[in-house]
Amino acid sequence: MLITRGDGLVTCAQAAESAGVRPSTIRSWVARGWLARRGLSERGHPLYDPDDVARAEKVVKANGLRTSGVDPRTRRKHAA
Repeated sequence: MLITRGDGLVTCAQAAESAGVRPSTIRSWVARGWLARRGLSERGHPLYDPDDVARAEKVVKANGLRTSGVDPRTRRKHAA
C-alpha cells in the first residue's frame, strides 16, 4: 500500500516505487509531458498524484518501453 501525505500526494521516490521504476524515470515522464507535478513538499520537492502516476504508467505501456525511457532489462528485474 502506498502511503500518501495528508493531501494525498506522493514524492518522486514513492511514485517511482509504485510504478516499479527509478525516480529518474518519473522525472523523464514529467519532461515528456506524461506526468504533471501537483505540488511541492515543504522542502520544495515535486509531489505527484498517485492516480496521475498510474495513468502515466499506462501511457508508457501503451507506447512501449522503448519510447518510455525505461530500460526493459531493469523492468524485468522489478517485475520479478
